[in-house]
Amino acid sequence: MRKLFFILMVSLCGLGVVMAQTALDPNKYVNIQIAGDTLANGTHDPAKRVYTAQPGQIYAFDGTLFVNFPLTIQGTNSTWLYNQTTPPVFLQAPGAGTTGRTMINLRAGGSVTVKNVLFSGFMGDGTYLIQIIENAAGDSVIADNCVFTDHDSHALKITGAAKKVYVTNCLFINGIRNRFNQSGGMPHRFDGAIPDIQLENNTSVNMAREFGNGGEKITSNLIENHYTYVNMQTTGHENHWYSSLQANSIFYNWCWTGRKTTTNGYETYFTTFETHANVTNRLDSISLYNGYNLFYLDPKFTNYWNTTMASDSVYQCLLWNRDVDSTMRQDNNFKIGKNYWQFDPKFTAAPNNTDSMLAWVKGFRGKTQPTNAPNWRITPPITYVAGNPVLSWPPPFNLSYTNDTLLSAGTDRLPLGDLNWFPAKKAIYLANRTQYIAALRDSMLNAKYLYVPGDSASALITSKNVIVVGVESNSQNIPGQYYLSDNYPNPFNPSTTIEFGLPEQSNVTLAIFNILGQKVFELSSKYLSGSHSYRFDASQLSNGVYFYTLKAAGVSGKNFFQSKKMMLLK
Repeated sequence: MRKLFFILMVSLCGLGVVMAQTALDPNKYVNIQIAGDTLANGTHDPAKRVYTAQPGQIYAFDGTLFVNFPLTIQGTNSTWLYNQTTPPVFLQAPGAGTTGRTMINLRAGGSVTVKNVLFSGFMGDGTYLIQIIENAAGDSVIADNCVFTDHDSHALKITGAAKKVYVTNCLFINGIRNRFNQSGGMPHRFDGAIPDIQLENNTSVNMAREFGNGGEKITSNLIENHYTYVNMQTTGHENHWYSSLQANSIFYNWCWTGRKTTTNGYETYFTTFETHANVTNRLDSISLYNGYNLFYLDPKFTNYWNTTMASDSVYQCLLWNRDVDSTMRQDNNFKIGKNYWQFDPKFTAAPNNTDSMLAWVKGFRGKTQPTNAPNWRITPPITYVAGNPVLSWPPPFNLSYTNDTLLSAGTDRLPLGDLNWFPAKKAIYLANRTQYIAALRDSMLNAKYLYVPGDSASALITSKNVIVVGVESNSQNIPGQYYLSDNYPNPFNPSTTIEFGLPEQSNVTLAIFNILGQKVFELSSKYLSGSHSYRFDASQLSNGVYFYTLKAAGVSGKNFFQSKKMMLLK
């Protein structure tokens, strides 16, 4: 018994060392405080690895903090930062060489977790940090419920290889360069090999690009899900993955600087996975599902290009280049789902900076470029009065929205974009995330509601062909044989889409049964050849496993029958 008691005491003491927290002093520089906890042997005190920050306080760095240990910096209030009144703020004091400085830099053995805090790269002398957090040679970067605002190049830059990068529930604001440069500021950039990247329930407002990769590394397993991007200057999906799930996101005012036919290359396409990743030599070793995202560009931009800038020949950007088609034909795991096109979300309060964005386009794309670029930032969360930082919070936007179609448009039947704007829906997502992600992974193999190579119209869901309940038909694409697709999403709540294909005109019966074999739904009708989809509403049914069957009798005498399983999860 005494031996057991001793072991228990050791375990509890060890736990106390790991969980010990050190309160940061707002009157001392953060980098000096944390570096000051280095022991005589050069290692960091293991009892001081978690540092806390209080609401209403402003904490300053006066240089780069180099980290070679597992570091955590966290605020004490875990409420979503947008809903906090005075979140803890971290900023950089200006000084010699500050412009090119990074706030936190990970070295060998280092990792960082930041939670519940606001980082500003805007300094009192009017300059901006290049990066806020950079991984040079560390193990991992985790950012949850943070704000990263007003930096010149990258909020999070992963230069060296890392084991994982998780970014969740974060806001990125004003990551732009104060000059005529459309490819600089990004919320995140991945240059090193990273086997595990998760970007979920984040919002980025006013950035140059979404994210970028350097080199030809096909090394990442990416999940990019429920992300809201607003006002992205140019093309941005430059990620080099071997497995990628990109779904349920909003790209609002994507590539609003347009393109010129004289520079019809890199800047032309929203996603550059075909152009820059060496996929042609890796067919059947990479996989992709990209679908059920929204692409929306305010008509003010196209109208401006066509009127005020008519002589400058500015055109809307494209989603991807034609080489993607050949890859899709050769790699069965390379799939692009249908995406929503030009549905206005009707945000509660969109950033009110369209006029300054149009002025920037005029200066950048026009025949004569002015010396000074218009500032299209929204009001920074941190400004300075007589050299003293002042917090303006929350920011002047609210990206909840009212568009009925988009409120249930996800593969999980949840709203597109960052679910933090819809707290009740986010709770549903978190409770069922494992099933939702598994269903997305299944889309790499079994999704049928897809872009058909060579058929541009098949890539998009528009207001003319979207339906809430009923059968959607497309007689333009006639399949060579009968098929019944896996429903999507699956699991679902409360509705799901069932797609089937008919090679000829057929009498069709679509029926749904519960686990006891009792029929709960039946639809019988005559359909022309083509692809058809039915949106099934199960709001009146209870949770559980259901089976759906398709019985078809063609005019030539061909018969078809198939059954599949689905799960209702409320």
